[in-house]
Amino acid sequence: MALVRPCRPNLAELAIYRPALECLDITFYYTGIDPDACRAELDGLGLAPMRAVRYRSYADWVRSPLLRRALDLKIGMGSGMLSRLDDVLCHDIINIVDPIYAHTWQIVRRMQPSQKLMLVRWENLYGRYEQVWRARNQSGRVLARADAIVCVTQAALHTLRLPPAFAGMVKHIYPGIDLAGFGPEEVRSAATILFAGRPQWCKGFRSLLVAFYILRERCKVDAELEVIGVEPGDCSDLVRELGLSGHVHFLGKVPNKEVRSRMRHATVFCAPSLLSPTWTEQFGFAMVEAMAHGMPVVAFDSGSIREICGESGVYASAGNAAALAEALRKLLLNPPEARRRGSALLTRCQREFNAQVQGVKLLAVLENLLASGPPAIAQANGLAQQAPFLLS
Repeated sequence: MALVRPCRPNLAELAIYRPALECLDITFYYTGIDPDACRAELDGLGLAPMRAVRYRSYADWVRSPLLRRALDLKIGMGSGMLSRLDDVLCHDIINIVDPIYAHTWQIVRRMQPSQKLMLVRWENLYGRYEQVWRARNQSGRVLARADAIVCVTQAALHTLRLPPAFAGMVKHIYPGIDLAGFGPEEVRSAATILFAGRPQWCKGFRSLLVAFYILRERCKVDAELEVIGVEPGDCSDLVRELGLSGHVHFLGKVPNKEVRSRMRHATVFCAPSLLSPTWTEQFGFAMVEAMAHGMPVVAFDSGSIREICGESGVYASAGNAAALAEALRKLLLNPPEARRRGSALLTRCQREFNAQVQGVKLLAVLENLLASGPPAIAQANGLAQQAPFLLS
């Protein structure tokens, strides 16, 4: 099987493919990240048997990170394959993600009828593809060709619009994490908030800084903020303006072992993901890892976050820094409630987001694909009767 991903992929999603590696040869095709770093992260996820191949893409020609992100995420052009396409097309099963990306159409145009296409859907906004240049017709053709669509959340499932010609299967399977080495910590640091995420506006870190200022200066809570994944230069102006220099600790990009160590000792995990007309939080791997450590989670109510954390998460209206500060205050000043919520989130994580359990479900889909013949129109008719909301 070929796993093909766009520029700067989130490798954490690959953890659920470990059970499939016991019976399938899997090659991971990626772009936008360093080969050594990719290999090290895959090995850390228990995916040493997975072959990793870097392909050249249009994003490699762009030096500006902002422009590269715009090419890939806004219009889907950055990950067009300039190499390795023929290698991908040698596989019986080709696994891709949401079909706005240029490489998905490159692959689908050249696939043979006997080859199987699996699409992993993260998108959780209804009609999102119609808002992307070139995506409406392309995505419809890719979806119509898919033999299986795996939706990573219920939101992704319920916002899926299938073309009338679709004749494959649709499954909901949560991503998962390897739970080995995770667990609650009996003693946590006093009033320490942890943020872990990419330095992108949508992750809401600047909103968290404002909420942290309100928490300290107006609510008079003596708290500290630890930051993973964001460099000081990304927001040093705001930190100085708010007078938070001595209380915001930038840890940069650290190994996963260090991330786990911080999660074991911090008090609260904060996920301040924002909303926009074209994006909401699709899952949140760092948040799920925090849950696996028994950490309580305070988050903006964005996208799939409430679906992931359930009733045990604490939520604030997206973008409302004052509401976020109040939610943090309530947990930081009430340790028993924080422990109760953290314990409930740990139980939820063990039940819903175990990579081994979810991987077995995914393996069943792959085995079904290998055993099935060409898709039949009758399957599409049956799907329409079971879930008519899936058909546009």
